[in-house]
Amino acid sequence: MGYSYTASCRECGAEFIAREGGGFFFHLLHCDHCGHEKAVSFQELGKIHLKYIKGLDVPYCSVSADFDSWVQENYPGAPITRGEYHLAIEELAGKCACGGQYRMAGKPRCPRCHSTDIATGDSVAYYD
Repeated sequence: MGYSYTASCRECGAEFIAREGGGFFFHLLHCDHCGHEKAVSFQELGKIHLKYIKGLDVPYCSVSADFDSWVQENYPGAPITRGEYHLAIEELAGKCACGGQYRMAGKPRCPRCHSTDIATGDSVAYYD
């Protein structure tokens, strides 16, 4: 489950909304240079996601548990590890317009100065 929150930059004082984490059916990546977000859906991932589910011992998530169990029992492709999965997602996400790379472990950054030194505010909203 992902979440959004009010944030303020400790470097330049900018206030903004930051988001982290994906949802039930997508991953949210951040550029490792400017922090721009990019969502990548499981549908876009196609076989990459199916191969990852295949290698799990449990369903990927409760919302898709029936489908995930079916994939684990019936998908003919070879499973991939979490590391291989993350690398494949980053490759599919590609480069940001700024020249940076979208990363699974990328952090939100200040939209003004691109610092990762941000403070979380009081307002947090969860999304799926």
